Amino acid sequence: MGVRLSNYRRVIQAFFFLLFLVLLGITAKQIDLPFPAELFLVADPLIALVSLLSGVPFSYEMLFALITVAVTLILGRVFCGYACPMGAFLDLFAPLSRVLKIKRGSFKRLKTLPVITLAIVLVMSIFGVNFLMVLDPLAMLTRTTTVTIFPGLDYVLSTIADSLYTNRNVAPFVDKTVWRLSGILVYDGQRTFLSAQWMIILFAFVVSLNALGNRFWCRYICPLGGLLGIIGRAPLYRRKVAVEACTSCLKCAKGCNMEAVSDDGLTTDAASCVLCLKCRNNCPQEAISVDLKPELSNPMPSRRTAIATVGATMVAAYTVPLSKWPVPDELTLLRPPGALKESAFLDKCVRCGACLKACPTNVLQPALLQYGVEAVWTPYLDFNVSVCDWSCNACGKVCPTGAIEHLKLKAKQKFVVGVAEIDRAKCIPWIAGHGCGVCVELCPLPDKAIIIEERPTDYGKMAVLPVVVKEKCIGCGICEKKCPLPRRKAIKVFPTKFEGGQDLFYTFDNRDDMG
Repeated sequence: MGVRLSNYRRVIQAFFFLLFLVLLGITAKQIDLPFPAELFLVADPLIALVSLLSGVPFSYEMLFALITVAVTLILGRVFCGYACPMGAFLDLFAPLSRVLKIKRGSFKRLKTLPVITLAIVLVMSIFGVNFLMVLDPLAMLTRTTTVTIFPGLDYVLSTIADSLYTNRNVAPFVDKTVWRLSGILVYDGQRTFLSAQWMIILFAFVVSLNALGNRFWCRYICPLGGLLGIIGRAPLYRRKVAVEACTSCLKCAKGCNMEAVSDDGLTTDAASCVLCLKCRNNCPQEAISVDLKPELSNPMPSRRTAIATVGATMVAAYTVPLSKWPVPDELTLLRPPGALKESAFLDKCVRCGACLKACPTNVLQPALLQYGVEAVWTPYLDFNVSVCDWSCNACGKVCPTGAIEHLKLKAKQKFVVGVAEIDRAKCIPWIAGHGCGVCVELCPLPDKAIIIEERPTDYGKMAVLPVVVKEKCIGCGICEKKCPLPRRKAIKVFPTKFEGGQDLFYTFDNRDDMG
């Protein structure tokens, strides 16, 4: 097989990395494409496998993951070497390996660790614990890019646009450009994510591991790499050495970033090899090629290690109440419209952050510990930040696992995420008997969920007062966000809690502290 992929590898990597950024950028625009905008997430076999184990029915989007599997069966972990945007990003920081100058082979005992990490993730998902999917590389890069790169670009571009807008000759061009980039790189307000610093810390840690060796994360931790390594343990085409031509100079082994070449230079660890073919470029005898039935060497965990890993993970997943520690604040937990019931939602959400990027108003925020460890980095609605746009259903469209259902717009506009409650002790009309009415004016429902009624006040006088019609309210949050009171709002959206088939609404009357 004489195709010199190595000559074009950087170009191919750059193409897929830019494609990743472009597709992530246009998620909120809901542009019709011949493939899903969340292409990289649905092409991730680990996300597809975890989704199936979590009870998600097979869908056509999972065919993209099967394509990745098919390519891996033929060429091994070529996805990691050419198409994975996380791998391309880590390659940018390859020079970090020169800082410590750790000797090749120092971490050889960790070669089986990705398989162990994979086993832990899969066993946990079988028991309905999916929070370890924060380690999936494509979910990690999507999440981190959403909370760092795109808000940063928004700030820079908005600052430039504001400075140029003072020039009357340039202003029309600025208007047209901002309009075209709106929802992609430029937003109505600066986007902020409340727990972004922890996502950045995790990502920075992964990148810093390059100081221990090129692609240290890919080689020794990545669960997706472990899965692809198992699938591609005996690929159809792989690195092959012409023994009669080899002079045992070992330039191939010394230059292999993945340490996939054996110490004698003849055999290949297909579970680690990403087919970068740097070894072929380094071979002075041109003894290396890509051919059928190569010599393979595939280290796998021992039987004792495998049994201990699976057993310990099963015990932990079954006995440790992660969803209840710390005690979740159920009174403020509002999931996106279309979200499954909480237990099913936590089972299926892979913490990729695609919905955070797709949300045009920035109301979706990644949770930290306020809703329990198991809910870390799952999306929730924060009406202190923004509101849920009544005319938008983007979050369900980009969810790769169905944790947020893809609702048609009309169905989304009727989906109840919570119900608003008016605090009569703070509401201006309820206190003064007149004034305000912002919540009534801004309610987006055609058949208003907040109306004006003439009612007696606590002082015995009749007054025109705002009243929530609970049967109509869907909990979009615009009333809470726009309430003119500066701190603790006079109207707040509370979640609905399903118990015994009835909707129980949390109200100001049964809650001592609003938070």
